[in-house]
Amino acid sequence: MPACFPNAALLLLLFGAPAVAQPFTTSGDLSGTPRFTVTADTADEAREVPISPNRAVIFLFNTPVQAGGAIVEERERFRQVSLSEDGLMLTLLPSGELKPSRRLTLTVRFADGAPPTSLDFTLVVSPRAEVQVEVYRQLRPCDSYRQQSEEAEARVLQCQTQLARERAERDAPGGLIGLLVLNHMDENGIRSRRIIEDISLRPGEAFTVDRAVSYRAMGGEEDARVTRLAVELTLWNRGAEPWTPTHAQLVGQGGRWDLEVWPPRPIAPGESLRVLVEVEVPGEPASGPYLLKLWDESTARTLTLSGVMFP
Repeated sequence: MPACFPNAALLLLLFGAPAVAQPFTTSGDLSGTPRFTVTADTADEAREVPISPNRAVIFLFNTPVQAGGAIVEERERFRQVSLSEDGLMLTLLPSGELKPSRRLTLTVRFADGAPPTSLDFTLVVSPRAEVQVEVYRQLRPCDSYRQQSEEAEARVLQCQTQLARERAERDAPGGLIGLLVLNHMDENGIRSRRIIEDISLRPGEAFTVDRAVSYRAMGGEEDARVTRLAVELTLWNRGAEPWTPTHAQLVGQGGRWDLEVWPPRPIAPGESLRVLVEVEVPGEPASGPYLLKLWDESTARTLTLSGVMFP
């Protein structure tokens, strides 16, 4: 237990012996003191704390609550609502006016402004109450937010590029002429590379790969070069159920991209299918290696290939 949390024996001297606490499911703290561990992703989860009339309960935080940042519903029914000077300890002393099973909301707002910025607790009036509750707030590192923001920007750019391409393709011819008209290919043409010897399947996969070829084509305007990457696979379904790859993602040092998958057709058990995936990315990405993941709509079955290289 962190050093800032007071000893339970001191609480007994100050507030008298509490009633036996009811079973309380928390994060697994073996000291017997209820403990909530919260993150920005779990801030909205329900948190109930039993309280009793005329019996104090103390909330201990590992990060400071802002001054005036503890707001309790029906404040007039509490003899005391006080926050310590360092903002790490909140004391509530309900009055005798609270009736059993009454439910009140306690909201605390933290001083640093980092997510989660606030938490809600449901105070449940009960003859069997807690005397001390620990709240451990986990802050996400700045690098996590930066990565999430960069990935979101990359997805937006990818969607914008794809939308512009689809609009242009409606009025363009097919074949190589269409690739040239749409600036999907320059004078270097389309380069290919057999990668069946480079790739490896994740252990336990229900698939085998008979053929694997990667492709690269440069295009775009002179001041906005883009690269189209594609992978051609012949996949055998060794499982007992049909499988339809509908989503794919390419992951490497240069980024993470969602790929178009063709055809949208199931692979029956014991049969094979030629599957192609493609993505357009800005600039000229590295040759690899990359991780290629394919999955179905249910996300229940995935295929993961490592060591994917491009020419």
